[in-house]
Amino acid sequence: MEDYTSFTLFSLLPTELRLHIWRHTCHPRVVEVSYDNQEDRCTTLTAPPAVLHVCRESRFEALRIYKPSFGTQSHEPRIYFCHELDTLYLPRPPFMGYDDALRSFTELVPGTDDIVNLAIDYVRPDIRRPWETYNKYALMHSFPKAKEVYLVLDGDTSAEHDTYDIHHPHHIHEDHEDIGLVDPTGDIMALCRLLSDVKESFFYEVGTNYTIDETKEEFFEQPLLPPLVLKSKVISSH
Repeated sequence: MEDYTSFTLFSLLPTELRLHIWRHTCHPRVVEVSYDNQEDRCTTLTAPPAVLHVCRESRFEALRIYKPSFGTQSHEPRIYFCHELDTLYLPRPPFMGYDDALRSFTELVPGTDDIVNLAIDYVRPDIRRPWETYNKYALMHSFPKAKEVYLVLDGDTSAEHDTYDIHHPHHIHEDHEDIGLVDPTGDIMALCRLLSDVKESFFYEVGTNYTIDETKEEFFEQPLLPPLVLKSKVISSH
C-alpha cells in the first residue's frame, strides 16, 4: 500500500484551487496579547499563523486575511490578527491585575475597538484587586462590536475546585504556545453559581445609586453586561 502521509502534486493543482486551500487553512485562533505599560507595546506568546511561512504564495494569500495589529504610538503593529476570525485574549497581569492601562486598552492600542471576539480572565474574589471589577467592566464596554465575552478559567480547573493561578506558567514561557478555549467541565450547578457570582459582583460594584433632587427618590442604575460565557483554557506548546 502506498504511503499517503504526503502529497507531492500540490503545485500542479490549478491556481484557484491552491488559493482556496490556503484560505481554508486560516482557522479561528485565540491570540493572547499583553500590554506593557512601561514600554508602551504589545507582546504575545501566540505563534503567528503557519500559513504565513509556508511559501510566497501562501503568505500572499494569508496577508489578505491576517493583518499586523496591536501597534501603539511608539511601536509598530507586529502581531498578525484577523478581527473577524480570531479571539483577542487579554490575560490578567500577575501583580496589579486588570489595572488602568488595560481598562484603556482600546485607547492605548488604536484600531482594536472593532474586535468581535474578546476573552478576559475570571478572577477569584480572594485575589481580586479593589479596582478590577470596574476596570473589567469598562474594558468590556470599550469593545462595542463584541457579541459575547469569554471569562477564562484555568485549563485544568473546574468551578467546584477553583484553583485559578495568576502565576500560571504561560505568562513566563519563552516558547510560542497555542491556546484553545473549551467548555469547562465539572458540576454544572457550580459553574452556574460561579457565573452568577461574577454578574452580582458587577451589579453591586459598578451599579450606581442616584437621587432626583426634588422628590429625593433613590434609583439604582444596573450595569449593562455583554453576554458572559465561561471557558476553560487548553494550552499546547510549539
